[in-house]
Amino acid sequence: MATIKRRADRGGRWEVRYRDPAGAQKAKLFDLRIDAEQFLTSTEHSKLTGAYVDPALGRITFARFVDESYRPTMVGLEASTRGRDESYLRTHILPVFGPRPLAAIDYATCQAWVNELTTRKAPATVVKAAQIMGKVMKTAMRAKRIPHNPMAEVSLPTIVESEDIYLTPAQVEALADAMTEVCGQYRALVWLGCYAGPRIGELLALRWTDLDFMRRTVTISRKVIEIPGAGMVEGSTKTKAGRRTVTLPRRVVAELEAHRAAFASPTLVFPSPSGQVARAHNLRRRQWLPAVACAGIEGFTFHDMRHTAVSLWVAAGATDLEVAKWAGHRSASFTKSRYAHLFPEHGEALADRLDAFIAASTPTPAAKVVDFRAGASR
Repeated sequence: MATIKRRADRGGRWEVRYRDPAGAQKAKLFDLRIDAEQFLTSTEHSKLTGAYVDPALGRITFARFVDESYRPTMVGLEASTRGRDESYLRTHILPVFGPRPLAAIDYATCQAWVNELTTRKAPATVVKAAQIMGKVMKTAMRAKRIPHNPMAEVSLPTIVESEDIYLTPAQVEALADAMTEVCGQYRALVWLGCYAGPRIGELLALRWTDLDFMRRTVTISRKVIEIPGAGMVEGSTKTKAGRRTVTLPRRVVAELEAHRAAFASPTLVFPSPSGQVARAHNLRRRQWLPAVACAGIEGFTFHDMRHTAVSLWVAAGATDLEVAKWAGHRSASFTKSRYAHLFPEHGEALADRLDAFIAASTPTPAAKVVDFRAGASR
């Protein structure tokens, strides 16, 4: 039976004695009787509802829990996702929470961490770090180490998405020319990126066997990513829809043929200057940024090549289904939502059709009107 008793031998503090769901005797001391009563009421209620958590289990340090219980849940993650999460844990989370007991990490502590991180890092970085921290604490809650997830109510900064940059065909050629001046080895990468729309990891994973010059196609089925501590790792595309074949304009095929003749490589289409798998970070710093600056399109990113490809497809008359297929999207609805502003059906075309309806209006109804209140037609 649970009891509350004042202990003279413990400095007059109040002792709560109770049994956990397994029948083991437990005791906890409080300075105030009201705190002891509240604890006992909460404990008995949690036992009845199955939400009881043994306070002793929350004494494990955050770092030890991550090693013993959280990391095993990451084994099924894609290599790139696991590498990213490990990086965030190592850089932003473990240095702050590693030595602390799980039970000592509360809402106030988590919110203070997010607030401080926001002063140093971009909102997207803060939100991702908070999401991973939330996953760890949710795992701890499910493992009955803590009674609730302290990250659940934490306020996060708002991510303001930057404007996409879309190049015209003339600008694509200008960027390709600028890349030739910086490093001719990546001129064809600009053409392929801006007309076929692969992601940078997919471009760097391309092999000559993925190109069919007779049919003018490129098949995208793999990607490479750089994982801290593991180097360059190759994997399949994110989804089944991501494995796709795109038909190329003849000009792009000609650029690729010239690239093959000038920069022969036994396997990779766009290797590093030393012939290895190119690292996107190095490519961005050494070749991409100087070429972008030379072309006068500051702010244009690797991923903006993909946006440019979509805009050019739509301008050439591609439907949302065709764009979804070539972009490797799971559904046309996502494509339409993401790039709605590019499709001609958006805005003016709809308004023009409404104008036609207005102009065609007549003073008399086009069909019989039924008066439901009177139950009669007229």
